[in-house]
Amino acid sequence: MKPPRRWRRSGRRAVSPIIGTILLLAITIVAGVILWSFKIYTPAASPSVTFLIRSGGSNPVWGDPTDESGGGAYSLMNTTQIIVATHTPTNIPLDEIYLTFVCDNQSTGGNETILLSGTLANMTWIPGVSGGSSGVAPVGAPTLGWCASLKIGGYGNGAVSTAYNRLAIFTPISASQTTLLANGDTFILYIHQGGYPIDYSGGGDCAGGHGTEPCLDGDDYHGAPPWCFTTQGACTIYLSYVGDPTTLLATIPVFSLAPPTSG
Repeated sequence: MKPPRRWRRSGRRAVSPIIGTILLLAITIVAGVILWSFKIYTPAASPSVTFLIRSGGSNPVWGDPTDESGGGAYSLMNTTQIIVATHTPTNIPLDEIYLTFVCDNQSTGGNETILLSGTLANMTWIPGVSGGSSGVAPVGAPTLGWCASLKIGGYGNGAVSTAYNRLAIFTPISASQTTLLANGDTFILYIHQGGYPIDYSGGGDCAGGHGTEPCLDGDDYHGAPPWCFTTQGACTIYLSYVGDPTTLLATIPVFSLAPPTSG
């Protein structure tokens, strides 16, 4: 006697849920592989730095071997300090922060020249203090170029007369931490208030002789030229992060860093 037909139909129905479960599991696994394969990588956040400007101070300015006083001597000069107030992230390398001092020669229709360009890490050497009084800047230290029509670098045929320290110095807040940016790190910019830096000594830079007509002190020229403080837009400092992602940290008009001079 044959079993009722309904039992055979019931057996076919029992297989269907099993096949459905297997198919659903396979679809779930494939979907999981697709989701994993299309994992989204978010880019690193751009660094951020804020600065405090402190004007009206003075700091030592050092000579070099072309000076009568030699490499270890110094005198005081007016300065403006650009101080790191806050920064994120905490591990920004100093060798990935570039400082560029740009001059815009507006008398020639806006021809831009670069007075200084280098990393903060390469601007911490102080003549007569860092590594003795030899007056020789370390390898990699940036040098000075043109600011509008004035070529500061190269005057006087001095061995280090073009070193960055004629214009500015970067001083980390801690002598033991000179590789990463820290709050309190300070960029010191030398400025001229009251006119041009002058030289009465004659020699190769000043043809007027001794004690007569003042002239631009080419050999010992320190600081930003006076027109940076008398003409808006003439000089600008850019601070840039060159890591990933590259970021412009600050644009600082030099005109705003000191009261206008009379020069």
